[in-house]
Amino acid sequence: MRKISALFVASFCFLPALAAAGPGDHIASVTVLPKDAPKVVAALDTYMASSAGKQFKGRLILLEHVADGSDPASHSIVSIFHSAAEQETYNKAVANDPARKAYLDAVVAVAQLQMTGRTSLLRSWGDVVDTDRVWVQIALNVSDYAAWTSALDAWLATPKGKAFPGQGHLSMVSFGGANAPTHVVALGYDSIAEMEAYQDGLQSDADYATFQTASRKAGVRLGMTLSQEVKSWGPASMKSLTRE
Repeated sequence: MRKISALFVASFCFLPALAAAGPGDHIASVTVLPKDAPKVVAALDTYMASSAGKQFKGRLILLEHVADGSDPASHSIVSIFHSAAEQETYNKAVANDPARKAYLDAVVAVAQLQMTGRTSLLRSWGDVVDTDRVWVQIALNVSDYAAWTSALDAWLATPKGKAFPGQGHLSMVSFGGANAPTHVVALGYDSIAEMEAYQDGLQSDADYATFQTASRKAGVRLGMTLSQEVKSWGPASMKSLTRE
C-alpha cells in the first residue's frame, strides 16, 4: 500500500490550526485493509498508554465507515481538543517523543491518507454522553448561517425535535482544502437500532418537512456518512468538549 510519510506526519502529529476559541477537532480519514485495522488500534493503544499519550487532554476517536458513498476512506481518526491553544501546547510537548515516532511508523505502514481537516465547534444539543457509538456526519454548504440555525432552533422546539434521543454537534470547517463543506453536523446515537427507531416516520412529520424546506433555502446538503466507533481514548468527556 502506498505510503505518504510527510503528509501523515503533518496529519497525525495533531498540528495546530487557526480557529475560533473553543472546542474543535482534527480529522484524518484513511484507507486501511480489514486485516490491518487491528494494527491501527494497537498502535493507538500503545501510543496513548505512553508518557506522550498521557499528556493528551482531549478525546481521540477511531471511527469505521459503514456507508460513505464514493469516499475511499475506511476509517477516520478524530482528535478533539478543548481549544486550539491546548492542541498547540500538546504538539510542542510531544514533538520529539520516541513514542510519537513509533506510532507514526506503525500507522503509515498500513494506512493510506485520504483527507485531513480541522473544524471548530459552534453548538451542541441533545443528550451529550460518552456511550454513543453510531455517528452520522452531514456535510453542508451553508450560505445563510443565521437562517439555517433559526430553522434548526425551530425544529428542536417541536415534539419530534424534543424527542431526539442522541446528541448533535454543529461545527464550522476551519480548514478542509478545495471543495470542502462549510459546516458539518455530527449526530451520535447509542445504536443503529436507536437511530432507525427515531427516524421511523420522520419523513412524514410536518414539522420536519418545514425544517427541511427552511434549511435548504439556507444551505445545501452535500452528503452523509454513517460511521461506528471502534474505540476512543483520552480523559475528556464529550460533555466537556461541547459549547453550550
